[in-house]
Amino acid sequence: MREESTARNLQEYQEAVEPQPELQAAPKTGSVALSKFETLSIVGLGLLMLALMVTLVSIKVSMTSSQNKLDSLTTQITKTNTSNVNLRQEISGLTSFDRFSSFAKKHNLKMSDNNVRNISK
Repeated sequence: MREESTARNLQEYQEAVEPQPELQAAPKTGSVALSKFETLSIVGLGLLMLALMVTLVSIKVSMTSSQNKLDSLTTQITKTNTSNVNLRQEISGLTSFDRFSSFAKKHNLKMSDNNVRNISK
């Protein structure tokens, strides 16, 4: 009997000593309402970001267009320079002394020092 009362006292002691778990409120999963300022700020920043993206794309397109024009002009300049070099070589060939000598021999012309004039630029 003594064992029964000891066991009952022990059981009552354990039940009394165990702290009761506190009930905690479950965290709310709903969203918090935004103020007018926050809503306007979010919308304003969104519009600003959209405007900046459009501006960036516009700048990229104009840069590409300008680069294409520059490449076209560079190609045209290179072709013109090549043409100028070719024409200078042709002029040098046409005005060479050997060409004049062969033309003179072909047409039975002779060179007289009395008929020569020196011209300087």
